[in-house]
Amino acid sequence: MRFRPVELTNPAGTSPARKGVLSIVTIGLQGGTRFASNWLIGLFAGKLAFAVVANATALAFLLNTVWPSSAQSAASKFIARARGKGDDAEVHAVARHVGVRVLQVVAVLSVVAPIVWHLQYGGPVWEGLCISAMLIAVAASQFTRGVHFGAGQIARGTRIDVITSVVGITTTGVLLAFGVRNILLTLPLTLAMTVYSLLCWPWSAHGRPERELRAEIDKYVTFAALGSIASAGMLQVSQLTAGAISAEAGGEYAPALQLVTPLSMVAGALTLVLFPSMAEAQGAGSTDRLRRTTDLATRGFLAALVPVFGAMAIASRPIIDLVWVGRYPESAQLMPAFCVALLLQNVASPAVSSVTSGPHRNMWFSMSLSWAGFAAAIGCWALWVPRYGIVGVALGYAIGAAVTSLSLMVVAWRLNGQRWTALMVWLLGAVVLISAISWWRQSQPSDHALDLAIAAGFALLAAAPSLPMLRTLLRSRSG
Repeated sequence: MRFRPVELTNPAGTSPARKGVLSIVTIGLQGGTRFASNWLIGLFAGKLAFAVVANATALAFLLNTVWPSSAQSAASKFIARARGKGDDAEVHAVARHVGVRVLQVVAVLSVVAPIVWHLQYGGPVWEGLCISAMLIAVAASQFTRGVHFGAGQIARGTRIDVITSVVGITTTGVLLAFGVRNILLTLPLTLAMTVYSLLCWPWSAHGRPERELRAEIDKYVTFAALGSIASAGMLQVSQLTAGAISAEAGGEYAPALQLVTPLSMVAGALTLVLFPSMAEAQGAGSTDRLRRTTDLATRGFLAALVPVFGAMAIASRPIIDLVWVGRYPESAQLMPAFCVALLLQNVASPAVSSVTSGPHRNMWFSMSLSWAGFAAAIGCWALWVPRYGIVGVALGYAIGAAVTSLSLMVVAWRLNGQRWTALMVWLLGAVVLISAISWWRQSQPSDHALDLAIAAGFALLAAAPSLPMLRTLLRSRSG
């Protein structure tokens, strides 16, 4: 079969509901591949090797937030906006411009990566080159994913995700079978993302945007990156902070982080579905449509995710023991903090998209509040890490994520005129209840059966008031 580049100006005509389904499938493939590879490494390579892989991955993904990661939403936003105007030339020009910028920036960052790795961990140059390779692969793959969402080619990207999933998991198994127990275990993820990038790159893109549009795109990505360093980068910094305590601490922190990281992709993937629609609504000046889309998505996330994350937090001990075969029991203490943080981040993601899809001045909200959350996390780490170790790292991350997520929801609430008083009470009440029950269970002797029973009871009680809302969402034409 002859390879055909992605069609930038001929959207597949996928319905909103199917876009959501495909996005969820994409989450499963991305997150499942990453988790399966890390699970194999954690079980068969040992704690110290797992820590090295986790620290290396965290550094690559942290450097990616410096600029390239924001190119994903830029490609989605500006390609969708150009399609909305019916300007095929601009669609191609935008795709090419953003792609060139990604390559330019990542070329510089790939030189920085080995230097940072050597200064932080004293690793040799060849180890730093593994991080550079991962950085290039993740930057390119995220950009091309944004292109596919902006061009309305979600199904094509999902099909390729199937291929890369097989590549990533198979390669991890082969390396472990040959006795590899070092940073080379990062190569399967790098290879999978590279394959995706090559198959999804907009090779047919051509032309150059007008100077004003180029400046607008570059300014958008720069402001988004300044916020992304503090928000998305905070999760990676938490792993590096744990690794700085000791190699063993990094290995104990990684299992809980890797277990919940795939769930952190929920917001990112579903936001890619929502973002083009919000950008079109902003461009058309349709405040009602923007408000409705933001409200439905937020309520949908809240209804679906409170039972899931709440149950995971409460049943953290049996989940960790089951998934990691009893080898990382310390990680169970960290799970509730991660679950609360990711619940807030996922529920807030539609609000964040509604803010950032608007005028550039709105980017100040995202940037400044992301840094406020990061500052809160750093302050908590300074106070708690010396006393509580990796538990202090996880708690600091949760506090920082809460500050950013809740404050951005308040901004969207005010800007869009959302009717969210009851919704915010529900969300905050759920967070307090999840935290209280989780703390109670963690303070009691281990009883997996009781933990699971309480978690199931919480999930059922939390899901009950959500059923009418979910039925409304399913009937909604907005998807």
